[in-house]
Amino acid sequence: MENIRVLDDSQTEAFDVDYMYEARWLKLKALIDRDFPDGRFSLLDVGGGNGNFADLVLRTYPEATAVVVDLSDPLLAKNKPNARKKVMRGSATELAPIEGPFDIVCCNWLLHHLVGDSYRQSLTNIEGTLAQCRRLLSPRGRLCIWENRYDGMLLDGIPGWLIYSLTSMRSIAKFTRALGANTAGVGVCFQSNHQWHRHFDATGFRVRDSLDDSKFKASRKPSLTRLALHLKPVGPILYWLEPRPA
Repeated sequence: MENIRVLDDSQTEAFDVDYMYEARWLKLKALIDRDFPDGRFSLLDVGGGNGNFADLVLRTYPEATAVVVDLSDPLLAKNKPNARKKVMRGSATELAPIEGPFDIVCCNWLLHHLVGDSYRQSLTNIEGTLAQCRRLLSPRGRLCIWENRYDGMLLDGIPGWLIYSLTSMRSIAKFTRALGANTAGVGVCFQSNHQWHRHFDATGFRVRDSLDDSKFKASRKPSLTRLALHLKPVGPILYWLEPRPA
């Protein structure tokens, strides 16, 4: 794990929230129902933390099974026992110990946290994890990714690079944390829609479906910060991927 920066426990605890509210879940559930109509599938939740998402899946699909993998011991400890769920400690960049295949692999709001000591290394970490996820998929497998889309106003990719540069600098961590950056001193690597598609293509995926979170309005308001970061309105997006045929 020498190529990935890890949030400390206090930073990780800030992400102990439920991002999968009903509108988002219904978008994803419609895709699962379409591609796995019998409700029988195995799921791997990479960076699954407290297990709430896996628990939701298992409640909805009584014949499904799930594995939750995360690097945070405090979050893993919050998982509720379930005979159909296995909890494992591990890094998203080192999935080799996990035995597949899985019908669905999920990376929900995870990939932008795979930061390294440089922006280029962070992009390498993202594509390395995507490639490992692809190897873990069954022949009918799907990769589910919820991410934040950070599109530039004129130049694509500039907002993500600027935000990485600011949040990854340890020397100004107190300042950036005071501005609201929980990942200050570690970094975060947001990507534009075009960049996400490039990563998917580079690792052998094609986008079967992409769905915007239409109810997410907060960041669509004019903002001096957004202008300074060369940033269009931000919004979560669901990518539902399948491996390209060899």
